[in-house]
Amino acid sequence: MTVAAATTMLFAAQNMTAQETTQDVAMNETEVQAPVEGFEQIEVSELPVTVTDAIEADKAGAEVTEAWVDNEKKTFKLILVAEGQEAETAYINAAGEWVEPKE
Repeated sequence: MTVAAATTMLFAAQNMTAQETTQDVAMNETEVQAPVEGFEQIEVSELPVTVTDAIEADKAGAEVTEAWVDNEKKTFKLILVAEGQEAETAYINAAGEWVEPKE
């Protein structure tokens, strides 16, 4: 056996050993919401008291199912659901005043 042949066999054996080692990686499937332009999704529990008080006063019986915040404009986008009614999208500022969305 020549030195070149022995070197080739040694190199090939090392590569085969390296290729035999595999690692199983568990992948968790996560749901990603598409961002709403200018708004970042937040937990409903993160809404300020002024906003939750306005919802209780003005939208009695409605539940916030989703919430987003535009930190630059200090505005919140809410999905409100009241029993027996369709979901409603509403916008409110940090002071608890209902506002119209601005493009």
